[in-house]
Amino acid sequence: MNIPATRVLKFGGTSVADYQAQGRSAQLVAQQTESRIVVVSAAAGVTNALVGLSQAIDPEAAENFRTLIRDRQQHFFEALGEPDALKASYWTLLEELDACGPCLGQERDRLLSLGERFSSLFFAERLRQLGLPALQLPARFLIATDSHFGQGEPDVARTRQQVQIALNDHQGEILVTEGFVGADSDGNITTLGRGGSDYSAALLAEAADADWVEIWTDVKGLYTTDPRLVPNAQPLAELSFAQAAELATFGAKVLHPKTLWPAMRRDIPVFIGSTLDASGGTVIRREVSGERRYAALALRKNQTLLKITSPEMLYSYGFLARAFSLLAKHHISVDLVTTSEISIALTLDERGSEQALSLQVLEELKELGSIEVSEGLALVALVGDNLNATPQIAAEVFNALGGINVPLICHGASPHNLCFLVEDKDGPLAIQRLHARLFEQRQAVAA
Repeated sequence: MNIPATRVLKFGGTSVADYQAQGRSAQLVAQQTESRIVVVSAAAGVTNALVGLSQAIDPEAAENFRTLIRDRQQHFFEALGEPDALKASYWTLLEELDACGPCLGQERDRLLSLGERFSSLFFAERLRQLGLPALQLPARFLIATDSHFGQGEPDVARTRQQVQIALNDHQGEILVTEGFVGADSDGNITTLGRGGSDYSAALLAEAADADWVEIWTDVKGLYTTDPRLVPNAQPLAELSFAQAAELATFGAKVLHPKTLWPAMRRDIPVFIGSTLDASGGTVIRREVSGERRYAALALRKNQTLLKITSPEMLYSYGFLARAFSLLAKHHISVDLVTTSEISIALTLDERGSEQALSLQVLEELKELGSIEVSEGLALVALVGDNLNATPQIAAEVFNALGGINVPLICHGASPHNLCFLVEDKDGPLAIQRLHARLFEQRQAVAA
């Protein structure tokens, strides 16, 4: 039976960081009669402590992490009035925490999921205390993945089947579940990678045939650039899926890059808002009103530039395939790519890679040609509409950069972005100059 969950609401770590933040988020759920699924992250800082515990060799350090996590959860339990209905589940989670130590793979995923499992337990109770029919339903019964622990790949068809069954079995209830968490076909807990709670919300919305996804955080939507770099950055009322995907990929930290994939497949609008100020926010949808030549700027630091030079490339075929096959074998993600007759230059994305350029990888790459590796770089992305078909864009951009060295430029592959590398130290200055030239000056002229 296909029962639509009209709305899926996701609350990030800062939105459930303490009892007061949790209360603001619960009130947002209470104000909406359409919500059927609520997704929560671990309270801010808890996942970092769990990661520390998973890596702690020293017993004292491990116990310090456990104490920090235990104290945070005790804060919520006491603030909720230590309800009898939660005691058994709460103590079970604490016992699991106390039994954990340094671990990898399957055990590590189960440990890292504890933050979200505590959050969903408490948030469901908070909703019930507001008189809402809330039920905690673990994500392992909803989101199906493979057994790639640490970076589980969702099984969309199986997830849809499980979500539809849950909605049918729990009609009239608000299902509270964990972000970032799923389970493989054997029932083992998996995780979707850091920041995967947004992705969870979109996967659940897709599976539930939802017509809206809300991502609640401490930032009032997306801006023309990071307000911490440019205080004059302006909020964006709306963005297209294509523009938002480029921003998320190239550095906008408000939104996990994978979040938009399920939303785009089902054409589900995504709203980003702040629990600190619920007025306004950014809506991301397939079509937006009017074309915006320049939408926003993003900055991603700590980039690596790899250059491979070989005369064998000249008038030959298969060279690029060999290079990319070698990187794929070592699970290294490639981002920007440019080529000349005898060389290829590409940036490596550590977020999508399972390892960095190890000595072994470099030795294998040397079989293709001479290798040059540059680190300490930043990627600047200008996102907009029809950037590859509008005259004077390159001139505007590089005139604004005057005096800043640009080791690599990538333009034309997408109509929605122009990307280039600068030194890490020049990244903020590049963003500030471009924002002043492309956004602030244009706005002043238009006014």
